[in-house]
Amino acid sequence: MKKSLLQGIDRFDFSTLAGERVALLTNYTAIDKNGIPLVKKAVGAGVDVTCIFSPEHGFFPVAQDMESVEKHNKIQGIPVYSLYGSTEASLRPDPALFDMFDIVVYDIQDIGSRYYTYLATLAFFMDALQKKQRRLIILDRVNPIGGEVEGAMLDAENYRSFVGYIPLLHRHGLTTAEIACYYYRLKDFNFPIEVFKVLGLKRSLFYDEYDYPWVPTSPNMPTVDAAVLYPGGCLVEGTTLSEGRGTTMPFNLVGAPGIDPIRAKCGLDELELPGISFIPMEFRPMFQKHSAERCGGVYISVTDCRSVRPLRAFIAILQYFRKVMGDSGFFRDKPYEFIDSIPAVDLLLGDRNLIEMFRKFADPDEIDTYLTAHEEAAKKYFSDFRIYV
Repeated sequence: MKKSLLQGIDRFDFSTLAGERVALLTNYTAIDKNGIPLVKKAVGAGVDVTCIFSPEHGFFPVAQDMESVEKHNKIQGIPVYSLYGSTEASLRPDPALFDMFDIVVYDIQDIGSRYYTYLATLAFFMDALQKKQRRLIILDRVNPIGGEVEGAMLDAENYRSFVGYIPLLHRHGLTTAEIACYYYRLKDFNFPIEVFKVLGLKRSLFYDEYDYPWVPTSPNMPTVDAAVLYPGGCLVEGTTLSEGRGTTMPFNLVGAPGIDPIRAKCGLDELELPGISFIPMEFRPMFQKHSAERCGGVYISVTDCRSVRPLRAFIAILQYFRKVMGDSGFFRDKPYEFIDSIPAVDLLLGDRNLIEMFRKFADPDEIDTYLTAHEEAAKKYFSDFRIYV
């Protein structure tokens, strides 16, 4: 039997916002246990919602990754302002718009990885709130991939970007509200902040173990299994391999034209990676990398979500393909999330020592030892910021 759950949106009394001008920082993932959107609940309760701010992909998941959302449309007659345009400046809210509201309510489903840009959007908005001194209400949500951690702490001084803005591990194991409170204390903010907690959260559980509707959190995050793989699978974006964008199985697929699927499966099986199984596969992305080209590779099946270690797994997977394909043309050399001075894979790895080990084909045991030290330190450090047991 699935565990019952009440998210922040289910517990919040919207009538408490009567008489206030309210902005929503949200998208279509903000639904309650009955699938009712935040916007409808707020407007239905008589809240004066003056504007909506939407993150990457837009309010509805129409735009692909790194696709500008310039049009300011309306939802329920309320103007929507995009926080993902064609320039780096577009990622931050226009200070002039803060004259439209006194309170901002944040509700967006995160997926548990520091690359996911909704976290950076929240941080940028918090930076602006500190200057404008508006009240922030966070309606918290569960971490879909549980409370386990994996990875190295982001070196924000050297590798800060839109896919790694708040210093966190690759798989952070926290909820959005916990991260917001951590960032609030890290920056010594003093604007009013309030959190509405989740009831029924258990850190050992994954999203599909709760009695709560799952909504694909972005155009290429269709399933919980994809979210489980993403803390490692996102590294594929730093290469010329396809991560399955443009197919119905993003982040479960890895491959490129000219790869022999059966040979790839046999080679990857030798890595003996826990929690996943490799299935030979050919696929044809309909857009993005290798668009309309037939790719060979593998489908990565999650066989045990609790034992898979996605970052370690995908480092090993990428090293296999590097050896097969060679380094020439293997890594992405185009700008990535508005940065062209640092390779995309380096931004995603986000730690100088980890980058060096990866580049030099370090032994997996060496990488494991290094990451374990980071993970143990992070468990102690972030214990002060955990809202839930």
